[in-house]
Amino acid sequence: MRRLKVVLVVADGLGDRPVPELGMRTPLELVDFSPVADLLSRSALGLWDPIRPGVRPGSDTAHLALFGIDPTNNYPGRGPFEAIGAGAVLNPGDVAFRGNFATVSDGAVILDRRAGRRIPEAKELVEYLNRNVGEIEGVRVEIYHATEHRVAVVFRGPGLSDAVSDTDPHAEGVRISESRPLADDEAARKTARLVNSFTERVTRLLGECPLNSRRVERGEPPANAILLRGAGKMVKYPRFSERGELSVERAAAVSATALVKGVCALLGFEVLTPEGATGGVDSDLMSKARAAVELYRRDYDLVYVHIKGTDAASHDGKPHAKVEMIERTLRALSHIVDNVDLGEVVVAFLGDHATPVTVRDHTSDPVPVMVYAPGILTDGSSRLTERDARKGSLGRLRNVELFGTLMDYAGRVEKFGA
Repeated sequence: MRRLKVVLVVADGLGDRPVPELGMRTPLELVDFSPVADLLSRSALGLWDPIRPGVRPGSDTAHLALFGIDPTNNYPGRGPFEAIGAGAVLNPGDVAFRGNFATVSDGAVILDRRAGRRIPEAKELVEYLNRNVGEIEGVRVEIYHATEHRVAVVFRGPGLSDAVSDTDPHAEGVRISESRPLADDEAARKTARLVNSFTERVTRLLGECPLNSRRVERGEPPANAILLRGAGKMVKYPRFSERGELSVERAAAVSATALVKGVCALLGFEVLTPEGATGGVDSDLMSKARAAVELYRRDYDLVYVHIKGTDAASHDGKPHAKVEMIERTLRALSHIVDNVDLGEVVVAFLGDHATPVTVRDHTSDPVPVMVYAPGILTDGSSRLTERDARKGSLGRLRNVELFGTLMDYAGRVEKFGA
């Protein structure tokens, strides 16, 4: 069977619901699809449930399923992925969290969970903390900057547990949560105690930091606390080259988002963040597109491009910004398509999950999917909206079924049975 390359472009949080501000249309229903209308007309459409209907996926679990790993029975928590993507090397027994810089009052009441989101001083703040936090009860604490307001925190030492609750209450106007043990053992109790000590120490240090004083002078919210969530210990996942049912030896990912970079690195991708690429709406998407074309020309079997800004706009409740990000993504996709051989490649465009701007969070809504492959039975549509996807011939795929479908069109999956 002839083997084709696969180019996969994901607009994070792409799926949506009708928005009153848009006349009860979804952002996709306002998008100008003309840059990729020809590709769409030669493609098949459908829907994808990253986990299963009714389950709200995280970006990490959605990405595991996207790449053929069922996360339902072997999910370690988001923290380790975030930490690896931010540059941490995790050892057995380490416990990792994802976190946010936040703005809190003197009474530790959360005023802004993201400290304004834009924190140019974030790297310097992390360096300041790493110089001054050190160890807590003999356990080494390491902090890593991811993107924008996001950080990862690793606790390294003996007798730790990931069975502890978050300090992030996922709400504003309330106090930072106290971490509590979720298991009746000394390791969980010890780790919860360490996390609470970390929170107190970091809040004190950030409150004294001159960088925050300068932010306040400029009228910006201080990044004077860190909220933690998603504790986890890493589990081992097979790399593509170790999965005997697949014929994928070389895979590359283009992303600026620590979490996604961490998932991809663990699965065996070569991860690239080109100049100008960020995890926000200011990302240079054409830089990502040019990087994808270069990787395609370097004979990678699978090239993955991740666009985060669509999700950022959704979480901020900005439908017009989401429309703009989708249209910029489609122009980047058009550049890729113009520079690959459509007779030798499978191209897919989709989201990793739905993030409706009216909800500002992930939901279980199925995600619209477009798949192009030479000789595919086309649907002839010139648009990819939630309504169009419901009529598509791909139907409604779930979990690892989408990855299997892509690999089958590419001739890279073994036959099941004789």
